[in-house]
Amino acid sequence: MKNLNLLRYGTISLYLILVIFGILFKSAPTELNLKESFLPPSLDFPFGKDRLGRDVFSMFAYGSLATFLFAFPARVLTLVVASLVGLASYTSPFFKKNVFSPLSSVFVSLPSLLLALLVVQVFGAGPVPLFLAIILGDWAQAYETVRAKIDEVSTSGYALAASCFGSSRSYIFRAHLLPQAFQILRVLLFTGLPAVVMTLAIFGFLGISAAGEVFGPGLGEQIAFSKDYAQNAPWSLVFPTLGILGLVMTVGGKRS
Repeated sequence: MKNLNLLRYGTISLYLILVIFGILFKSAPTELNLKESFLPPSLDFPFGKDRLGRDVFSMFAYGSLATFLFAFPARVLTLVVASLVGLASYTSPFFKKNVFSPLSSVFVSLPSLLLALLVVQVFGAGPVPLFLAIILGDWAQAYETVRAKIDEVSTSGYALAASCFGSSRSYIFRAHLLPQAFQILRVLLFTGLPAVVMTLAIFGFLGISAAGEVFGPGLGEQIAFSKDYAQNAPWSLVFPTLGILGLVMTVGGKRS
């Protein structure tokens, strides 16, 4: 077990070093250079170049950065929405029974990727539709977990005592229930990030991405572009795949 942990932390450390090095010493892969198409790995370009002459090392680093910059705030916003719905559900049992519970059941039953694709299809590609797609796809699962924790804590002695002293439901939620839910929110943050990373990678593979003019192609987009000439430049397919795996391991948190 100890050796596995050392291997995991060593892999994550190596991944982070490569990403940081690529960001600090490489420019964003937004320009093409067809004269250096299929350039094999070398000292100047450790991961080689793809069919369009873009530095694969640079795409690996900036693609990882772009994915994280979208995944982390999207997951945080999802948990904020789930917490706000949990507050509304706690303060209004009527809405909890007749609105939020049926609505969350519908969203839980639908595949999150399908919801995300529908949102992107309606609103188009871009940062805001991507954030909205991820939130709509994941809020219900997070809400159900938060609601279960709220129901558990709401029957505790201090919550009942505060209610007996005349405290409002919103005050009990802010002062007593939400602090108790912080731990489960932290767990939901890190357990949900890998799924968001994979969703963004799938979006990129399908050609749906944002901020490509700033960071270059995303990791999923790199895989989709490189799969057709993998025999000529296998490095352009292997390294973005490793980038996704490394990012999933890094953001996934510690598993007990």
